[in-house]
Amino acid sequence: MIRRGFLTLALMLASVMVVWANGDPVAVRSAITLSPTPVAIHVPEVQLVDEHVTFVPRGLYTEVVVRYLLHNHSNRSFDSLPYGFPIDYWGSGESEWVSLDDITESEQEVGWRDGYIRNVSFMLGDRQLKWQHSRDTVIVPANKRVAWDILIDVDTAGRNFKHIEDSLFALYGEEIYINTKSVSRRWYYTYLDIPAQSFATLEVRYTVETPLSEGAYYRRNHYYYYTPDYYWELRFMYDFTPAAYWGDGHADHFSVQLDASNVRIINEKAYLRGWESWSRGISGLPMKQEGDLWRYETRHFDLAAAKPFIVDYELKNCPQQPIDNILNHRIDPSQFTVEVSGADSKYPIANLFDLDPTTATVLRPDKEGNIYITIRFKKPTCLEGIMLLNGYTKNADTWHNNTRIDSMWISADYSSIHHFVPDTFYSKGDMVFGYRDREKGNKPIAYKVLPTKEPSGYSWQPLLDNAPSFNLGYPWSDDYFTELHFCITATKKGLKYNDLCISEIILMSK
Repeated sequence: MIRRGFLTLALMLASVMVVWANGDPVAVRSAITLSPTPVAIHVPEVQLVDEHVTFVPRGLYTEVVVRYLLHNHSNRSFDSLPYGFPIDYWGSGESEWVSLDDITESEQEVGWRDGYIRNVSFMLGDRQLKWQHSRDTVIVPANKRVAWDILIDVDTAGRNFKHIEDSLFALYGEEIYINTKSVSRRWYYTYLDIPAQSFATLEVRYTVETPLSEGAYYRRNHYYYYTPDYYWELRFMYDFTPAAYWGDGHADHFSVQLDASNVRIINEKAYLRGWESWSRGISGLPMKQEGDLWRYETRHFDLAAAKPFIVDYELKNCPQQPIDNILNHRIDPSQFTVEVSGADSKYPIANLFDLDPTTATVLRPDKEGNIYITIRFKKPTCLEGIMLLNGYTKNADTWHNNTRIDSMWISADYSSIHHFVPDTFYSKGDMVFGYRDREKGNKPIAYKVLPTKEPSGYSWQPLLDNAPSFNLGYPWSDDYFTELHFCITATKKGLKYNDLCISEIILMSK
């Protein structure tokens, strides 16, 4: 239960507005509806002298830092003043994916997941405060409403809406309704001591997951989620108004900074069904851009009248590969056999699948000068993707000194439940791969690429983040592979050695 003295805030629901072509179903990832500023009970004796807020979007999370300068101008001391901020989310209980509606086949994440909020800290002066969070409370119960799609083709001018609803219900029954999700709240809180006639500095930090919408089919594909082709568009929202409960409801000095160095701000109109539009970008404050920084500063800022601060952005780079998830999807080498054009006994083919980036396989050409790797599965296998540690990734010296792949093609023998034949290529880093279904009589395609750049590091994280990778098929397809054939068409010579090295191949299942 939330202790007495906490202020109950008015809830402002917000959804991420992302349009998918051709009415594709959408998966609304992350159930957080709004991230409000920290708030205390109404304390008119304590004036908010200065408020500075910094937002730093980092991948799928946004770091929030709020710094207050408070002045208790009264003779009353505040001891153990309860103080905190709420996180609101759709649904209740543990996180799960549910159907958003029966018309679009969209999905929504509801319920609580601990990953929504991270790195919470409260500092009062130079003292770090202990904090805790409350139990979850349903603040808006679930309800049902008539699906908007049902009404858009109905002329409602001059007609009674209840009559239309009754008529539609008589024809279609419960199918005309969408069941809205409940909204729950969890408080993160601490206690403040502010002596009489004193100033206090308060800093609150936390990192919150940014809601996003994505194609419902793509959500189920683990590999595709981390490729440059993925559609990353996010919306961060923040509410300044609760801080109006300090002093006279104004901040004597107020400033906000948005660090957009990791993202691209979207600044355009978005359209829904060709007849409705809304602006995307930065709204709520008249921010001024200075390179990657956006700033706003003013005096005597009316917090109660503040509009929600909204930032629509895209990621400049894919989020970091989740190493444990990648390796948990890895197909064990016992499930397939490997044939190569030629090998070196000092650098055996087993090094390709030993989960050790400090070892490598050296490939030799066959009698015709071809260099290849053929993988044959012992039974048809549903693949999701391939990751390749190109070159000898032991350290910087060995990587530069040895030869590595410059271009290659991959062909595959497989059967598709949906009879869908991929004919495309996907890229990551500087490697590009192409493939076609050989059962259809198409020849594999070779793609020439730029020389591979040096990895940013030689541990698992930077190697996987920069690894050439290859998406097999589409998220909605179920393709069962029997054979993969890698043909190296060009190499990048090492500074010292002509040995063509590959450190690791990771095959991922769905």
